[in-house]
Amino acid sequence: MNNIKRSELLFTAADECVNHAQSSFERNAWNMSIRRSQEAVELELSAILALIGIHYPKDHDQAPLAIRTLKAHDFDLGQDAEKIERISIDLSRKRGPALHQEEGYEKDDAQKALDDANFVISKIQKVRGELLQKINK
Repeated sequence: MNNIKRSELLFTAADECVNHAQSSFERNAWNMSIRRSQEAVELELSAILALIGIHYPKDHDQAPLAIRTLKAHDFDLGQDAEKIERISIDLSRKRGPALHQEEGYEKDDAQKALDDANFVISKIQKVRGELLQKINK
């Protein structure tokens, strides 16, 4: 499978996860909404790395490598890079406790996770478009 095909599958999976996060949120399943938001961020960052040709190990916090790699390829996200890194580490830390009901997350926590996931996706989708333009030249 080539890098573009693999990245497309990962981007699709990220989109599915954020849709599941929204659905869980609407059903007041706060913990699952947080878990799916984290998965969306992880898959979105994995997808952009795959598009560049990097197959990152299965780590739940992919932001540090993704940000460094994007910068090395002349995609500087500026202050958004720091925010993406903070979001990724925060959600990766909540991932396990959310799934196993070890933390009782509330609506505000789930809303923040969902908003954060959508923020990361919107920023990475912009880079994706620019990167695909470079690849297709």
